[in-house]
Amino acid sequence: MNKYSVLIICLLLCLNLRGQEQTWREVPYYLKGYEAEYAKSPKEAALAWFKDARFGLFIHWGPASLYGKGEWVMYNEAIPYKEYEQKAREFKGEKFNAQDYVDLAVRAKMKYITFVAKHHDGYALWDTKATDYNSVDYPAQRDFVKELAVACRKAGLGLFIYYSIGLDWHHPYFLPSSMYNPARPHYKEMPDEYAFKKVEDFKHYLNFAKTQIMELCTQYGPIAGLWFDTVGGIYQHSDLFNIQEVYDMIHSIQPHALVVFKTGANGNEDFITGEREMGSLASVFKSAGLPQQVQDAADHSWESNKGKPAELNIPIQTLGWAYHSSPRQRQKSKDEVMDLLNYCAKINANLLLNIGPLPDG
Repeated sequence: MNKYSVLIICLLLCLNLRGQEQTWREVPYYLKGYEAEYAKSPKEAALAWFKDARFGLFIHWGPASLYGKGEWVMYNEAIPYKEYEQKAREFKGEKFNAQDYVDLAVRAKMKYITFVAKHHDGYALWDTKATDYNSVDYPAQRDFVKELAVACRKAGLGLFIYYSIGLDWHHPYFLPSSMYNPARPHYKEMPDEYAFKKVEDFKHYLNFAKTQIMELCTQYGPIAGLWFDTVGGIYQHSDLFNIQEVYDMIHSIQPHALVVFKTGANGNEDFITGEREMGSLASVFKSAGLPQQVQDAADHSWESNKGKPAELNIPIQTLGWAYHSSPRQRQKSKDEVMDLLNYCAKINANLLLNIGPLPDG
């Protein structure tokens, strides 16, 4: 699966960090106007910018879009591992133009874009060396994160990068369903590629994830931050994920970069984001049949973090987050979006409005 040893990649990337240090002493492009705050604290400057931003664009797009049934299609329909992998070769994004998305955001007076770089299917939309399951090695042969990062920089928009660390249906050493229910599609027979045998195996996935996150922090200039998903597995197995190590790594590379993980994974996130509504995720996990421990952790994180800067993430479409071809699909009207903006203003939160582009981009 790996092109190179994860350890070697980490060492090579770490060698570049010393050269990055001087770069981050300069105010990142999207924080122009916050120089005084930045001189005191990069993070406080970034938080001041974030609270002033008010409006952002969320983009869910990837191989799942080819099915037209939403971003959870691999799980919901238990699409065979190899079949999904082969389908991903049809994902080429031939009409994807980063400038179009940036222009859309600028016209809407949005201040940042949050781009799904890796969803739960494990497919990476950038030039990662940790796996060949990515848009550069596959037929698309494009680094979509890079294209968007360049366009955002020219326009002065902040770029948050979404990374699914809490689910990966492709990686061989992610948790089995017996340890976390949504961890794998519920196949009648597990694919040979799923190699997890014992708890110690999980370190292979975690090293893989850290390598990819380090790439995202070092290959695309200053980013506004990392947007993590999903949090239920972290609540259930916090000792295995040790998410604080990931946060510390990000902040050591880019001290201005903000970290968010829903309403909080361990309480040390920089801001919180509510999915469709603001509040504890306990009821969501209860309906999904996850244990009481997860529900309690969700309540605790909400109570601990509800005073932090906030964002409400919600799709403009009525069905799912990624492209959905159902005739029942409907887009929110201009008035409905304005109502959402007004609501977010009342609760002192940003609105992160999601779109699900067509498979071709």
